[in-house]
Amino acid sequence: MKNKTLTIFGIITYLLSVLSSITDLEGNSTAPAVLIVISGIATIVFIVMATVRLWKEAKKLSIIFASSALILFIFTIIQEFTLPSYGNPIIILFNIVRVIYFVTFVLVIIKFFKTKD
Repeated sequence: MKNKTLTIFGIITYLLSVLSSITDLEGNSTAPAVLIVISGIATIVFIVMATVRLWKEAKKLSIIFASSALILFIFTIIQEFTLPSYGNPIIILFNIVRVIYFVTFVLVIIKFFKTKD
């Protein structure tokens, strides 16, 4: 798979993750379970492929991207078992990790667009 193809695949996985996070007014998920599963599998495949592809060229970016994805996954699971409150440090850390993951995702996409195949 070429870098540009991997970039397009990454953008599609991000859009799938946004579509699979649709909720109603009460916070219940309204996305079909199949869409959530496909989005999760595609995201994992992209993270692994991007980490492996970036390892030789940008090792630090690769490590930050993979670790922020893993930490985001762990905080997502923790958030499901804690009660939401505005002063909860887990929610604050979750939002910080979410921003870090998004910024590194954008940097990975930019890196793939700039590199030659």
